[in-house]
Amino acid sequence: MVYQSNINSAPLEQAIDRHPLMVSPETPFVDVLRLMCKLQSSYNLPNVNISKNGKNDDSVLSSQAKATIVLVVENKSTLLGIFTTSDLVKLIATDKISNLDNVSESLTIADVMSATVVILKESDEQDLFTALSLFREHKISHLPVVDSKSQIVGVVTPERIRQVLQPSNILRLRRVNEVKNDIPAVTTPKTSSLLKISKLMSEQQLSCLVITEEKKLKTQKTSIEKPVGLITTDDIVQSYFIDLDFAQTPVTKIMKTTLNCLKPTDSLWDAHQKMLKDQVQILVVCGRQGELQGIVHQTSLLQVLDPTVMFSMVRKLRKDVNQLQAEKFELLRTRNAELEKEVRARTAEIQAQLERDRLLAHIALRIHQSLNLDEIINAAVMEVQQFLNADRVVLVRVESSTVARVVAESVASNYDSCLGDVIPVKCLINKCIIQAITNIEESELDAEEIARLQQKQVKAFLKVPILEDGQLWGIMSTHQCSGEREWQSSEIDLLTQLATQLAIAIQQAQLYQQVQTLNTDLERQVQERTAQLEQKVKELEQLNILKDDFLSTVSHELRTPLSNMKMAIYMLSIMPTSERCQQYLHILDTECKREIELITDLLDLQRLEAGGESVCLDSLDLADWLPNILEPFKSRTQERQQKLKVKSPKKLPKIRSNNNSLSRILAELLNNACKYTQDGGEVKFTIEFDRIKDNKKSLDETPSMIKFIISNPSEIPESELPKIFNKFYRVPNADPWKQGGTGLGLALVKKLVEQLQGDLSVVSSNGRTTFTVELPM
Repeated sequence: MVYQSNINSAPLEQAIDRHPLMVSPETPFVDVLRLMCKLQSSYNLPNVNISKNGKNDDSVLSSQAKATIVLVVENKSTLLGIFTTSDLVKLIATDKISNLDNVSESLTIADVMSATVVILKESDEQDLFTALSLFREHKISHLPVVDSKSQIVGVVTPERIRQVLQPSNILRLRRVNEVKNDIPAVTTPKTSSLLKISKLMSEQQLSCLVITEEKKLKTQKTSIEKPVGLITTDDIVQSYFIDLDFAQTPVTKIMKTTLNCLKPTDSLWDAHQKMLKDQVQILVVCGRQGELQGIVHQTSLLQVLDPTVMFSMVRKLRKDVNQLQAEKFELLRTRNAELEKEVRARTAEIQAQLERDRLLAHIALRIHQSLNLDEIINAAVMEVQQFLNADRVVLVRVESSTVARVVAESVASNYDSCLGDVIPVKCLINKCIIQAITNIEESELDAEEIARLQQKQVKAFLKVPILEDGQLWGIMSTHQCSGEREWQSSEIDLLTQLATQLAIAIQQAQLYQQVQTLNTDLERQVQERTAQLEQKVKELEQLNILKDDFLSTVSHELRTPLSNMKMAIYMLSIMPTSERCQQYLHILDTECKREIELITDLLDLQRLEAGGESVCLDSLDLADWLPNILEPFKSRTQERQQKLKVKSPKKLPKIRSNNNSLSRILAELLNNACKYTQDGGEVKFTIEFDRIKDNKKSLDETPSMIKFIISNPSEIPESELPKIFNKFYRVPNADPWKQGGTGLGLALVKKLVEQLQGDLSVVSSNGRTTFTVELPM
């Protein structure tokens, strides 16, 4: 099968191994095996120092190597088939070749090679992504490359591609647990033989196998599978080349016991760097207690670089932004509905209160307008009867210790009048408290009182006392004659207040003052509630403005790089000259990085604002660590004829902080300082310590806090200082060089400093702006 790419990507040429091992089809298979053994570079198996004569020999494997593929060609150029280490493991597992010395001389490489070969045709338009797609689609790890005449050019492997690509930004966005391969549900003890392991790897089509042992947890009654070693097809091949007895040799003799472990939360960039540093292709993924959770192969890293995978990630981020917009809109709509409901409820409550207050004010006004007590009490009972829609309202005045009389009444035309009736004081049950009786026949009133009320057609009543200087002056009683009535608390409150007004009417001078005070208080309550509602509306409007600003900024910042990339792609299609291609490829690379930086900042901000994530503290030797942070900015300032002045104590101590977070904080602040400094300006970077006296008798002082102070010659208006840590906020007219930016940098810095339990402050005056980061030692 031949494949040809359509994407121009020069780095594929760098990934081609142009000197593969090639043999003719009639070459004896035993010669191929010996040639593979001879051409392999130094690669010692662990725990194996045994020569064929049984004696220890540290140099047995010193000339052995990994030659993982042999190309079978005709006429030195036409590809007929391939033979890989995986094919060799299958032959060993099926016991077709027990050892190197017993391989039949008549067996040729053509008899054991794989004739069905997936190849890549070399062209000016070949690219790495086509090779990656073929690796994934056909589950292969070797891809022969031929020219237009089907002549062998070389071989491409995932390892070669990974060494060419350095996709730091994309790999930093993904985590190990997203791409790790789970270990197959096949277990084998450490005492298993190499032959059994070979069969297992051949049956399961595995390129590696993790050897585990069961470990019981002390604090729990469960057990875990803990990795103790790793074995690959290369290890099986090496064992075959040194003529080990596969049936008798246990796997512990050749497995690698020094495991390269990762945590599920590590980034794929960490995995990539570890593979390069330790020169391995497989890493083991372990949990917090050392339990095996899977493996990460170099192919797993390369799959992330598939354009479809990257497109899916961008599409998911867009979907998340759209979902966030919809959620914010729904939240705004819900809050609007709740606020409207609350406003309606409060409006109804205020209106009812105002109506009661209006009645009280009206009665109070009539009381104030007259010094005649009869006019006052008659006006009161009439207003109450109309307002409560009662059948009868009477006012009973206590004339002596034994006699009381009805002195005022307002009654419906179809009920008898009680005006002038004399009532014994003893019948005024509980005369000094409020009584609300829903049904007199079901009440606890005595028979005499019930009979008297029934004679007056009363079925329910509400009585409130009128007190003057603590003494009972009389009683206002509201009667319901048409049927029973459930008295509301607002009605009881109304009559209680009215009784108070009538009591005050006895002392006319005091009545006016109290009514005025009551009106003032009511107006204040209305104003306060109105002010509260206006404040609620303002807060809602501000929230809506912030939402619109946020969505507008995010949409603009996401669309601008995409528009530039679309333009560059179109120009590439119509102007294929080499100089133009490089120009537009540079635009694509720049805008892609800009898009990735914005998405990274958004994700970091979302993660930090969500909180709950623990931060790991590292031991940092400032003397060694700090130059790595400052060196890029020294070069940058020199390019713009700026000066970077560093001031710090001669002896810098070690501190405990998070390496990534602290690096990000200082880099962002230094970047801003250089960015907003004119050519020839001076940027200052200072380190200071706050010290506390030791409680011991010695005069030594122990540093408790460290300060990083970054200053540059530009001034931020005082009115803008409180806003500079807001997301997407940029100080107006502060960038005369038009260098651009998203406005997320300082917001991230503030969140990172808070995560490290530190403090971030800024001062801007006299033509300089100074940021101070204070962190605990």
